[in-house]
Order: sequence, then structure tokens, then C-alpha cells
Amino acid sequence: MELTPRIRQIILYLLGAEQPATDQEVADALGVSKRTILREADYIASILKQYDLTLVRKKGEGSQIEGDADNKARLMSAVKARKDEIVSDKEKRRNLLKLELLRNREPQKLFYYSDMFGVSEATISTDLEAINDWVQECHLSIIRKPGFGIALSGSEKSYRTAMQRFVTENMNSRGDSELADNIYTLMNEAILSEVETVLEEVEEPYLRLLTNDAYMGLLVHLAVAVERIRQGELVSEETYDARFDNGYDIARKIADALEKEFSITIPESEVNNILLHIKGAKLNYTNEAIGSSGIRTDELMGIIDAMIDVLDADLARELRYEEDFIRGLMVHLEPALYRMKNDMTISNPLLAEIRQEYPEVFADCERAAEVITEKTGLVPNDAEIGYLAMHFGAAREKILSRKKKKRTVNIGVICASGFGVAQLMMAKLRSQFADWDIVLKAYGSDEITEHVMSRTDFFISSIEVDELGVDYCMVNPLITQRDVLQISVKIDEYASMPVRQENNDFTRQLDEINDIINRIKGVIRRYHHLTVSNEMNLEALIKYIAADITDTSKAAAVLAADILAREQVMTQVFPEIGIALFHCRSKAVKECQIITAGPDKGQVFEDPRLKDIRAALCMAMPVDEHRQQNADMLGRISGAIVEDEAFLETLKTGDEEAIQEKLQRIMKSYFSERINGL
Repeated sequence: MELTPRIRQIILYLLGAEQPATDQEVADALGVSKRTILREADYIASILKQYDLTLVRKKGEGSQIEGDADNKARLMSAVKARKDEIVSDKEKRRNLLKLELLRNREPQKLFYYSDMFGVSEATISTDLEAINDWVQECHLSIIRKPGFGIALSGSEKSYRTAMQRFVTENMNSRGDSELADNIYTLMNEAILSEVETVLEEVEEPYLRLLTNDAYMGLLVHLAVAVERIRQGELVSEETYDARFDNGYDIARKIADALEKEFSITIPESEVNNILLHIKGAKLNYTNEAIGSSGIRTDELMGIIDAMIDVLDADLARELRYEEDFIRGLMVHLEPALYRMKNDMTISNPLLAEIRQEYPEVFADCERAAEVITEKTGLVPNDAEIGYLAMHFGAAREKILSRKKKKRTVNIGVICASGFGVAQLMMAKLRSQFADWDIVLKAYGSDEITEHVMSRTDFFISSIEVDELGVDYCMVNPLITQRDVLQISVKIDEYASMPVRQENNDFTRQLDEINDIINRIKGVIRRYHHLTVSNEMNLEALIKYIAADITDTSKAAAVLAADILAREQVMTQVFPEIGIALFHCRSKAVKECQIITAGPDKGQVFEDPRLKDIRAALCMAMPVDEHRQQNADMLGRISGAIVEDEAFLETLKTGDEEAIQEKLQRIMKSYFSERINGL
């Protein structure tokens, strides 16, 4: 747990006290309220447990730290070491100063913060000036008056905005994990957990369109709002009536659920605040997201067209034909305009990195952002311009790379198994880099041999693989726009290099070709479809499939257990596409197996865990030395579910002959790529 400056002060005071100290005595000594000391007591007690110490609180006598002297000395060393670290780290100190100002609404003297951080009053004064821009962006101000002290001033709404921004900015802090762990001291952790449960139970498809960061931002927003409402702190009533706005019903549904869970009353001004947050949230890049906030598509396209002309006239035509770029920018721009219209702040944790690594792109996007001002009267801030730079930069790199005469780049995609997540990543990569001259192959982290490295230019991984000693890009499994940009740069780099020299031993190639042929023939010949009752539950369906694939009851039990164990790690039931994808590696099978199963006549399963599922695709591969080859082959089938809508629809029909024909086409394409890659 984090030792914040204030908690360090309290611990140091109690460690130095020769007798129990009352909360009022501690508060007077530190220049804070008694309520502040009470609020920190439980947190301090949890910290002391890590040092085998106890915070003993006796009514009428006060608090005292009890325990072994060596443990007290160990705690004292940790407290002082952390203080020395903060004194020497300017950015960390200033971030913690923001935290303390947000947590403590009471005015404090300059000496209070000087003593807290172990620096001079002049240094704290400089720190306050340094964080002033951040505070003003949240529509707050730092009040500094002789005889009054230092405190933040502003509306309740602005104060909450600052809290939410601080939390979201520091949750993903790479440079200070301790600060990231402590951000929840701004909030009530129990409330945060309850709000998360409520939000997960709200049946609202629009919430599934939010990006991970936006969903977390909404969660923080609601947790802060609930706590402040319970304390009687409400946002000021506004005359604007949002009841007929697009999205109001979503905000109202969330508010009703929170009222029921926490036994509170949420006024219309708070519902409007929830609505503002939802409509200003960043969305995933899906067709369903476009137009979700009510802005007309032709208006968005008019702005995008004008930005393209301003940004790069030479590439304007190619940019307009980049469908993924246009769709992604539309999905981003819609909530961005809403944020600007309602003066909502947004954090861009990559802003400094974008400015430093891509200064020309950022400068171009500053000019493109002027189009938004001309057409709407809205002014994008630097964070918004940074997001535009990510979209335009990735698209421009993609186009320029296509124009250069370069060689094929061989890329390895790594995940823990090389089978599940890796194939979904590959499907997204194939879509994003459809026009690029690259070859993608999936691997498990334990399959990166010297031979694989000799045939691969660089790797893309969702997990850290520093120990392998290979060149790789660390990415989100969903492949974000930032990931696309860094992968584009890496492909361009290797495409300009000479091709690696490979050992093209003809005998080895013939052996590999023969192995691939036998593997593919076996899978296609063994494929069949099972018609089952729609009353089967999840476990019964898996056991039925396992019994069909295997030869003995013992093997069937092992296979069923392996599939269920894989399902518990991460469900492969996808109601949104109507398919369940059961797959695993198991000692129960000796060869790769693919079968499908489903109810008759297009029915769906009745088990809630198989909601909206019309068919199940089961793929099992043996535990043998051909793991990578098996995963590559079967992964092509799972990837086709994402890439080929016709294949997906055929699976749901249960037509065995049609499904087998589709499998043959997929395997034929896979075979051609493997042969060309030898």
C-alpha cells in the first residue's frame, strides 16, 4: 500500500509519541481536522499489519502503535526512505501535491505542505505554479491568501471532474505504481466495488461500445458521484432539460439502479451529469458506434473531408479510401465534439510521447483541428489533438509504406498458448494490415525456437517476452490505434532491410509439406456435425461432444474436463455472434479434431449460459511435439469466424456438407500460405 505524505506524517507522529495521542492532538500537531485523522485510521491500521504492528485505539486515551521495536524501526526506515524518494522526484511530488489538494478541502499553510514533502516553502510555491495549468483545465483555481492558506476553489462539478481526471490519469501510471495503487484514497473503495457490480448488471448494449478506458472512467465518475451525493454534495441544478436527448434513457437506467443499490435519491442535475459523461466517452471502432450520440453522419464526414484536405493534400485521395481510418475517425470524432461542446476534459496519457516521437504529425493535426473550430466553433485541446494525431499518423504511415518498393516482412504473433488470443489478434492484424506485404504466424511463448527466430523479422506480443531476446512490439490484445501506429513503423523498418538468409533444405521442405497434407486431410475427413437437443445445458453439451470425439469413457471424461477448465479461464461462448467455440489441448486425443454441434432447425439453446447460441464449434488438439503446427492450422479456423461472415452463418445452419466445404476452402488457403512460406 502507498504511504501518502499525510499518512507518513501521522505514522511518524505516532511512532515518536511516548504515550497514546488523541485524534485531536494528532490533528492539531499536523494542522488538519480531527475528521481527517479519523478517516485515515483504518488505512493506517492496514499498513501497520504489513510490519506486524498494531494500531491500538482506546476511547478517552488515544491511539498508539504497538509491536516489536525492530518492526517499528523497519517501518520508520520505510517511511523516511519514501520521503527521500519524493523529495528527489519533482514530478512525483507534484502529482502527490495534486492528490493532497483534492483530498483536503480545508485551507492549509504553505509550511504544512513544505513539512509534508520535506522541501522548502519556495519549492512548494514553485510546485503550485507548475500544477496550476492542470487545475485550471479542470475549471478550478488555487486560492493562496495570507492568513487563509492554500486550497482549491470551484464548483462541485469541477471538483468531481478533477478527481475523476486524476484517477484515470494515474490508474495506468507506468512510472509510479505506488501512486497508482493509492488513487483510490480519493474515493470509497467499497462504493467503487458496489458501483462496478451495479454497472455490470445494467442491461444496456451501448455500454459495451465504450473503450476499456472510457468504461473505467464512467465507473470512477459514478463512484465519485454516489459518495458525494451521500455526503449531501450535489452538482448545482441546471435549467437544461435533457429528458428528450439521445442517451437519456441510458443515464436514467443507471441512476435508477444506483438509487436502488445505495438507497439514495439522484436528482435530474446528477442524471444530466451522467448523460454528459456517457455521450462524451470514447467508443470502440464498430459500425454500431457511429451515430450513437445523435450527430448526423454527413456532418461528421464534412468535417473529416475538410481536415484531410488541410492535413495532407498529396495523400487526400488515398486517405479517403482508407475505410478503417474513416470509420475509426468517425467513431472518435462524434463523442469528441460532444466533449468540446460541453467543456468536458479528457486525459490522453500518450500526449507527451506523441509530441516527442511524432512532432510533425502533431503539428499537422493542430492545423487540421482548426477545421473543427471553423465548422463548429469548438476548440480542441491538446489531448484531443493527440488522439487525432494517432488516427491520421497511422493512416498516413500505412499509405506511405504501400508506396515504397519493399520486401515481405515476416511477423510472429505471440500469446501464452499461441492458439486462442493469438488467433483473434491475427484476425485484427489481417484486417488492419490487409494491404501490407506481410506474413503473420501465431506462436505460444514456449515455441520461439532458434529456427522460428531465424525465419521471423519481429514479433507482436500481448505478454512480456523480454527473456526471449527478440525484437517485439508489446500490444493490447484488441490492437489499439496506438498499436497499429507502432507496428506500422516496425514493418516499414524491416521492409527496408535485406531479407534474412534461411536454410532452404529441399528434403526438409518435402517432409514439412507431407506432414501438412496429412494433418489437413485428417481434420477434414474426421469432421462431422452432431444434432443435439436445445435443452442441453453447457456441461451436458461438452460431455456429449467429448464422448463423440474420443474412443473410451475415460478419454471422454478427460477431454470434457479439459474443455471445461479452459472455459473457466475465459469463456468462449459468444452470444453476440451465436457461436460457442470450445477448444483445448488434451492428452485425451491423438490427432486434431474438429466437429460442430447444434439444435435442429435453427433453434437456440435454452441454458442461460448458452444464451442465443445456435451452434458450437469444438476443436481439440493433442499434447505432442507438433503444438505450433496444430495451433496454426486450427487457429485458422477460429480466425475465419471473425474474418468470414459467410463461414459464421454456415456454422449456425448445421449443414454438415456446407460446413465441410467451407473448411476445405479455409484449409486450402492455409496450405497455400504454408507452402509459399517454406
